[in-house]
Amino acid sequence: MFDLVILDEAAHIDQLRAAPVLARARHALVAGDPRQLRFVSFVADVDVAAALRRHGLERYADRLDVRRSSAFDVAAGAAPVTWLGEHYRSTPHLIGFSARRFYDGRLMLVTRHPRNERTDAIDVVPVADAVVVDGVNQAEVDAVLDLVRALAAQPPPGGVAVISPFRAQADAVEAALLSAYDVDEIERLALRTGTVHAFQGSEADVVIASLGLVDGDPPARHRFLAEPNLFNVLVTRARRHLTVVTSLRAPEGIVGDYLRYADQPPPGPEPDAAGPDPWSRALAVELARIGLAVRPGYPVGRWRVDLCVGDDADAVGLLCAVHPDGVAAHLERQRTLTRAGWHLYDVFASRWADDPIRAALDLAARIAPR
Repeated sequence: MFDLVILDEAAHIDQLRAAPVLARARHALVAGDPRQLRFVSFVADVDVAAALRRHGLERYADRLDVRRSSAFDVAAGAAPVTWLGEHYRSTPHLIGFSARRFYDGRLMLVTRHPRNERTDAIDVVPVADAVVVDGVNQAEVDAVLDLVRALAAQPPPGGVAVISPFRAQADAVEAALLSAYDVDEIERLALRTGTVHAFQGSEADVVIASLGLVDGDPPARHRFLAEPNLFNVLVTRARRHLTVVTSLRAPEGIVGDYLRYADQPPPGPEPDAAGPDPWSRALAVELARIGLAVRPGYPVGRWRVDLCVGDDADAVGLLCAVHPDGVAAHLERQRTLTRAGWHLYDVFASRWADDPIRAALDLAARIAPR
C-alpha cells in the first residue's frame, strides 16, 4: 500500500501498533531515541509466553517480547543504524547536561553561536515549606502561576509550556491556569500544560518544570522523577529557557546533579588554535590587528566555521575556502549554518589576489555590527 513508511519517536511505539502499517510497506524508515520515554505496555509476561508457545515462536522471544521491545528496538536489531548526532533545538546550556549524561558527549550542537554559547538558560526557583496533599504540591502551583504572570507581559514567540512528572501536579497546574486565564489569553501565550509523557516530541521557547516533590515523599515518587529517560525528556523540551520549580532542599542523584549543573553557565567551545589553512590564518591575524574578535575553527554541529568574527549576536562566519571534503560538503555546511541563523561570507583568497590586508580592510567595513 505504501512505498515508504516512516515511524518517528519509534522507541515510544510498541510492536502491536507498528505492525499493521509495516505490513503494508515496501520500505520502512524507523527513527527513535532509546534515551527518551518508551511506550507503556499493559501486556502481561504470561500472555506473551503463552502466545509464543502457541505459535512455536519461542526462539524469537527476544524480538517478540512486545512488553519490553519497542518498534525501534526490533528495527535496530534487524537493520543498519545511522546515528543522528546533530542537535537543532536547545541552546548549549539547556542541552549540555543531557549531552554528557545520556549521550556520552556524542551530540553536536548546531544551535551554538557566540550569542548563546555562554548564556545561563536555566533558573531554579526554590519553594519553601511545601507539602504534598493528594499528589499536589500547591506551593509549587502558586509559584508556577507567578512565573506565567511575569511572562504574560511579553510572551516568548515560541510559546510557554508547564510540565510536571506527576499527573496530579500537572492537572492542578492546568486547573489553576484555566482559572487565571481565558482562552484568548492562553492562545496569546501559546500556553500548554501536561505531564512529561504528554510532551514527548514537543517543545516550547520557555518551559517551566514543576517537580512536585518534597523531601519526605515516598521513595517511589523520588525514583519516578529520577528515571533517566523521563528526566531526559523533562529537561530537554525548552528551546530558549527552562525554569525548574522545586521544593527539594537537598536532592541527591540525578536531580541534585542537574540542579548543580544549572547553577553554572556553560563554558564556551574550544575553537582550533590556528586555523584550517595559511590564508585563513593570515586573514585572522589582520582582522585581529584591526580590533575584531576572531576565533578560527568555530564548532557548529559537525562543521567548523573557518573564522568566526565579532562578538555575541553580531558574530558572523567567514568561509575561507572550499570545504576539504569537496563541493558537496561545502554546500551542505553552508545550508546547515544558514538554517541555524548564521550570516556567512565567502572570503576566498582569489578575490583579493591573496592579500590578507586588503581583505581584512574590506571585510571590516562589510561586517560591522548590524
